[in-house]
Amino acid sequence: MRIRFQPYGVRAEADGQPTILEVAQRVGVEIESVCGGGGTCGKCRVIARGPLTPLTAAEEEALSPKEIALGYRLACQAAVLGDLDVVVPEESRRSRVSILSAGAIEEIELDPWVRRIPLRLAAATLADQLPDLENVQRAAEAALGRRVHLTLSALQQLPSAMRRDGGQVTLIEVDDEVVMAHPGAGPARLLGIAFDIGTTTIVGYLLDLETGEQLAVSSQLNPQTRYGDDVVSRIAYAGEPRGLRDLQQAVLGAVTEIIAATCAEAAAAPHDVLAVVVVGNTTMHHLLLGIDPTALAQAPYVPAATSALRVRACELGLGIYPDAAVWMLPNIAGWVGADTVGVILSSRLYQQDELGLAIDIGTNGEMALGSRKRLLTCSTAAGPAFEGAQISCGMRAADGAIDRVEIDHDVRWHTIGEAPPRGVCGSGLVDLVAGMLSAGVLHPSGRIEPAEKLMAAGRPELAKRIVGEGRSRQMLLVEPNDGAGGRGLTITQRDVRELQLAKGAIRAGIEILLKELGASHEDVRVVYLAGAFGNYISPQSALAIGLMPAFPNARIEPIGNAAGTGARMALLSRVERDNAERLLAHVEYAELSGRPDFQEQFAEAMLF
Repeated sequence: MRIRFQPYGVRAEADGQPTILEVAQRVGVEIESVCGGGGTCGKCRVIARGPLTPLTAAEEEALSPKEIALGYRLACQAAVLGDLDVVVPEESRRSRVSILSAGAIEEIELDPWVRRIPLRLAAATLADQLPDLENVQRAAEAALGRRVHLTLSALQQLPSAMRRDGGQVTLIEVDDEVVMAHPGAGPARLLGIAFDIGTTTIVGYLLDLETGEQLAVSSQLNPQTRYGDDVVSRIAYAGEPRGLRDLQQAVLGAVTEIIAATCAEAAAAPHDVLAVVVVGNTTMHHLLLGIDPTALAQAPYVPAATSALRVRACELGLGIYPDAAVWMLPNIAGWVGADTVGVILSSRLYQQDELGLAIDIGTNGEMALGSRKRLLTCSTAAGPAFEGAQISCGMRAADGAIDRVEIDHDVRWHTIGEAPPRGVCGSGLVDLVAGMLSAGVLHPSGRIEPAEKLMAAGRPELAKRIVGEGRSRQMLLVEPNDGAGGRGLTITQRDVRELQLAKGAIRAGIEILLKELGASHEDVRVVYLAGAFGNYISPQSALAIGLMPAFPNARIEPIGNAAGTGARMALLSRVERDNAERLLAHVEYAELSGRPDFQEQFAEAMLF
């Protein structure tokens, strides 16, 4: 069967009965698929002409009669039965995603765990036939007061290195292993790369390990998103035949591409990279290492490992120096990973005398509350709504996403890239609901008010935007003529409920942490907002919808990609890396599932 994808001009062949989405993924045609092909998000709309399996129940729910008449199908549901022409409309194409890579790095003292050991070696003679390794050991003991351990690679390089520059040799030591024997002064630069592997995005920072200079940064969408936008979907896919291998190869492929891109920008070769530090949530940690994550989704949610792990680059198949050390920073629990460790490390929350709260809302929501005395963490499955999943007009922060909304007598919005609106991202969604509340469009219970009530309140322009009744009521955000592809955008009653669930879980998690610590809202002195969502969200809108309490004595500080900052700190300093490892003994994890008080807090926090 021959399948043609427009407007890309890509042609594919297929056998059996694959779905349109499966064919598209195989040939590199990117179609938005938030739910990973589960048929629940309704965002993989395509226009297909040719023999296909009948409409499924998921398609009948997601598509309007008009769309069905025009030939729209869900790519994940429609299976190919013959030659096919597929048009991927603009709203279903994956755009360049806006990825936050910046984060203010804490002033730290360089304490490299990758270092040079320069040695001058005397040449062996017939009278003193000193083996090369023993020669190095003697010189190292004289210079350092200790013996050194060489890997096989370093030993293989040693004979040539010793005889090329008059006995001047530089050993490169990573932690307690010499991984390279180099003639003369050694490589021009010692390079390392820090990774923040998020559920949605991956960011890599290439650093000069001797100067601390950031040489390049590169980021991209996590290619695992094709198997689902949230970790639960990916854990489920990992249980499929070859699923775990697919997920690991996808993330390793992205990591390899980022290494190549950053090295090219720094005029270096991937083989020059000698050290890697990785942070990410516990699921991303397991998938990168090829560890079955199934237990993370089943009570009691036990990870395979929480302690920091060191593996060799060659064990993962990374195309850098084979003996380079890849350090996976520690996880805290099954649902609080090394990314939260990075946030705690870079914010210095664990060293502060004042009570602080760090909130990192990505695909999941993780929080840490405390000080040097005691530090608690928890996680809530709240993020997908803030990243566009489960919202009818939701999308990631990409070109065409509405990222800011103002509502007074009418609605005004702004899009990323000044492009025609394709959907609403997290910051825009919070602004929108906050504006609906202040304008009287939303009742504090979350109910969209009827048009008649808005007319009576003297808001005719807003009243015109209300359509439907009861649970089907919705507000028109973007007129069809103004939207991408001639499609309007609406916020539905169900969308509002999804946001209530998400913000209610975050708020309830914060309240439980305060309760566990015996603290009040007044006791909190600083609130750190980490991650892209925390960096771009309006604090006023977040407070207006009750995402977090109004801490009267706290300053609110956006701290950017704090997880990535923590990874960079651990890459540049052995002390900081050790601090990250020691955090496991200081941090406590509060498991929220099954707690009656969490359910009570959650029900209360659902209200606006």
